[in-house]
Amino acid sequence: MALFLSRSTHKVDKKGRVSVPAAFRSALGEALSDGIALTQPVTGETAIEAAPMSQIRARLAQLDTLPPESADRKALAMMMLGTVDRVSIDGDGRMILPEELREFTGIDDMAVFVGLGHTFQIWEPEALKAYMIEAAALARKSAAMLPSLSSLGQNGQEA
Repeated sequence: MALFLSRSTHKVDKKGRVSVPAAFRSALGEALSDGIALTQPVTGETAIEAAPMSQIRARLAQLDTLPPESADRKALAMMMLGTVDRVSIDGDGRMILPEELREFTGIDDMAVFVGLGHTFQIWEPEALKAYMIEAAALARKSAAMLPSLSSLGQNGQEA
């Protein structure tokens, strides 16, 4: 499974093309040929949520645990699946950011890729700076939800 880490800033050309960080392309491996799913985050950030198609299939499996006719399931499916733009990465390592998503995020000439583990986000640089202040405060409050590092063994599993 792909593992996306770190941050990388890239120029966006007038056609909306942007280079995907080499480390992210490497993390995708063979999944690169399946394309990348781009959408607005369900959690509300003003960013582009990006994921390999395997993550989209995992989201569908999560949705399938809900009653098929429930309003909650339909709303989540609309936001998690119905808004996905599937894009490919060309031979030069670039993808096109859909115009609607560029408008939503305010991305114009620069984009910041932020690895979030199994997915990554693409931000307008100033919006990311503002969000990082909010995220840092929330992370400080939420850190207690994680297991203590001292309770984990060397391989990251509970001892």
